[in-house]
Amino acid sequence: MSVTERSNAAAPTAFGAASAASTLSEAVVVHRNPLLRAGLVAALSPFFRARDGAENQPAAASVPERPPLIVADHEGALAMLAASATQPRRGGMAPAHWLVIGPVSHGGRVRDAMSAGVLGYVHAACSVEELRDAARAVAAGRRYLCRTAAGLIAEGWLGDDLTPREHDVLRMLCTGLDNKSIGQRLGVAPGTVKTHVKTLLQKLGARSRTQAATEALRRGLIEGSAMDDPFPLPPDCGAWAAPPVKSRGARANPAP
Repeated sequence: MSVTERSNAAAPTAFGAASAASTLSEAVVVHRNPLLRAGLVAALSPFFRARDGAENQPAAASVPERPPLIVADHEGALAMLAASATQPRRGGMAPAHWLVIGPVSHGGRVRDAMSAGVLGYVHAACSVEELRDAARAVAAGRRYLCRTAAGLIAEGWLGDDLTPREHDVLRMLCTGLDNKSIGQRLGVAPGTVKTHVKTLLQKLGARSRTQAATEALRRGLIEGSAMDDPFPLPPDCGAWAAPPVKSRGARANPAP
């Protein structure tokens, strides 16, 4: 076969590859970790027109048929979603589909991200196959949670069963306050607080206050950044004292 014939035979293949690439969905990786960002672009490139968002590459002038896939870290995704909510959307442009890649510490973070508009949440230690499965699902507009995130979300449903008062007691319990101190802040007797704590231990499946606090943080019922005293006492507040209980037939002690 001559050189010309070989070139003509290879031309359709090259054209077909270019045509196939043009039909791939766009994926923009804006993860704040440079090493993870480069790895995510490489892992997604066979199935998406993946590019590094930090390089400020120009996007296509035409509006894509499907919204682009944006892959980010947790904090970056929430910050950009909050900023985009205040900006007018360009004509005809549908909202992007967001996939978060990062550590899955507790269900509260996952719920916050999903409430903000994130469609997918995957642990940073996931396999390449799971990353691609998640990217395909999110690009198609479907939700995707890795097994760890889904498990924490399921456990976090307990938060809906806690009463507002139990939430208050749980927050103060996590700061290390005892029943008497919690009662001072809530204006209730220590015995009432003890009842709430007992109920919390049962609902959390914990055997101690320390285990209850650890479990609440793990499930995302309490944010780790909100561990300050939620109900600080005023400086001139005295200790709560229960009214004296007089026993029947008891003699009053004479005054000294």
